Amino acid sequence: MSTLLIATLFTFVVVGSLVLFLLKTFVMPTSIIDVRLEELRRAKSEAAQEVQIDAASKESSKLAKTVASVSENLPLSAQTHSKYKLKLIQAGYRNTGAFGIFFGIKVILSVGLFVLLLALTLSLKFEINIALALGLLGFVGGLLLPNAWLNTKLKSRQTEIFHSLPDVLDLMTVCVEAGLGLDSAIIKISEEKQFSKQVLADEFKIVSRETRAGKPRVEAMRDLGERTGVDDIRSLVALLIQTDRLGASLSRSLRVHSDSLRTKRRQIAEEAAAKTSIKLIFPLAFCIFPSLFVVLLGPAAIKIYDTLLAH
Repeated sequence: MSTLLIATLFTFVVVGSLVLFLLKTFVMPTSIIDVRLEELRRAKSEAAQEVQIDAASKESSKLAKTVASVSENLPLSAQTHSKYKLKLIQAGYRNTGAFGIFFGIKVILSVGLFVLLLALTLSLKFEINIALALGLLGFVGGLLLPNAWLNTKLKSRQTEIFHSLPDVLDLMTVCVEAGLGLDSAIIKISEEKQFSKQVLADEFKIVSRETRAGKPRVEAMRDLGERTGVDDIRSLVALLIQTDRLGASLSRSLRVHSDSLRTKRRQIAEEAAAKTSIKLIFPLAFCIFPSLFVVLLGPAAIKIYDTLLAH
């Protein structure tokens, strides 16, 4: 009887403690002191993170200035300067020092690969002609690798803009049909949480800031097309300008343009799906079929070989 009583009391204490813990954690309101202490801890951790971010940004800015100083004396034409500056802007790098950093990386990478390959080949007792050829190959590779990286970043950003454009146009159409003007619709797009982390929302935010600063809307929209480098954005800009000049229905024009972009996006997806079967031929022919032949025909070939040797 005493054992049963002790087990009952123990079970009651454990269950009661668990219930009190759950009530305190999820149901009972937190005391003002605990809330204040939590706010102070959060503020302290945020201040420490800001200090670390500031220190890291200062160190990165010093490194960026050092890299950019390498390309200051390069004999570059104005056409090359404007071309790469536009590419960097279209890839999302609007910092004034992005051009110098990019060409500084090109110089450092090309010279570094040249010296590295030359020293490596000479240490391996290669002939001087082969060593120079491999060094020049590394030099050319160091010049081309940053260009390839920049083109990849640019294309990925343009693809992201293209895929997010129809949804943005739908929101713009709803705003215009609700009675908002084009400027207010652009501000609404830049502030919408659904698009707040997308690239296109940042671009529209720049447009709204430029129009607030006094820049004409036509020039701000044309600059949007140049900054993104997407043909669909340029056609949207031309549509908005012509609609504004001719006095046509903006909501209807936006709806038609959004439907055409969705059709284009679906056609691109269907084209990519149709190409899949052709792209699978090469891995099937060079990777999977040889393995199957070895697994299926290997034992038969071994048996035939043993039979021929026996005779």
